[in-house]
Order: sequence, then structure tokens, then C-alpha cells
Amino acid sequence: MLNSYVLRKSLLTFSVVLCCDFLLGSRSHVAFAAEEPSYTPPPFACEVRYHFREHLRDAEPGEKSVSAPAFEREGLPASRVVISDGLATRIVEGRVAHLPYQFLVKIGPKSNSEVGTFEISVLDGSGKPVTGFPQVMPNPLTKTGDSSRKEFELPVTEAVRTNIEKTLLKGDQFLTHVDLIVGMDEDFISQQFAK
Repeated sequence: MLNSYVLRKSLLTFSVVLCCDFLLGSRSHVAFAAEEPSYTPPPFACEVRYHFREHLRDAEPGEKSVSAPAFEREGLPASRVVISDGLATRIVEGRVAHLPYQFLVKIGPKSNSEVGTFEISVLDGSGKPVTGFPQVMPNPLTKTGDSSRKEFELPVTEAVRTNIEKTLLKGDQFLTHVDLIVGMDEDFISQQFAK
């Protein structure tokens, strides 16, 4: 009878210890998973600019026959943070209405350094990289000064150019080039882009 009591008490104690170990282990795992990365890249924004000029019909001989440069623009989605292996990467991913391209722009730390890496991929409609992309470099962007924005000229085929001129531009306007602008200064991030 005594042996049976001792055995039951020992099993109960063992069960309690196992449960505690399991719960504490789970808690430490959850706490570890919830830890914030030591560095998160600051927010940035991306826009596509369609640069154009216009043929001037009323120009006199010897006067300029085209207008000053101008542009239309479309914004990509807002940046978001992705955490993997305890490191934070900020990305912008998406499309715009007037180009058949998929954009992926990443700013991420390199072994938790604050400079990090800057990566930009532009894929065509078939999923292949367009000429000149992808590009990977040390992050050139800061929140202030001349280094707050970076421009990348995007290649445009004749068919894409014709489509942009028909669907986005008006009258005698003609496309000169298309840029992707990436910036992290407050003025750029706070702009309202045409949808």
C-alpha cells in the first residue's frame, strides 16, 4: 500500500515537472520568436515617371518645335518589413498600370550593419529580367540630402512606348524615357501618387 502511494506521488511529481518544462520551453521559444531585429531599414517609396514632351503646332520657323520636359507618374505599393532569420528587410513589390513589368525593390541589412544592401529586380511579362536588371549594391539611400533618392532608367520597347502614348499621354505628347525613382526622404514618401 505504501509503495503504491509513493509510486503514484512520484509519477505525479514527474508529470508536473514535465508539464512545467514543456510550458517554460514553449514560453522561451515564443519570447525568442517575438524578439525585434536589432536594425530595421527605414521606410522608402517607389514611383515610375513617364517623361514626355509635346510637339508644338503653333511654333514659328526658328522657334522650338517641342515643349519643355514634363512627366506623369504612378506609385508602387507602400514598403513593408519582412523578417527572416532575425534580420529585417524592407521591400516594395508590385506593378503599375502602364508597364508590363513586375518590380521588387529591397533594402536589407548585411549582417546587421546599418548600411545594408540595395537590390532592385524588374521582370517582364514572361518573368524574365529586363535589360540592366537585377542590380545589387550597398544601400545608397539616406533620409536627407542628395542621396535621399536614386533613379533607374527602364528599357521600353516600341510596343510599350506606343501603348503609353495612347493610354497615358494626350494629343501631340510623345514619350522620351521612363524612370523608376526610389526615395526615402519625407517629401517623397508623403506624396500622393496617381493610381
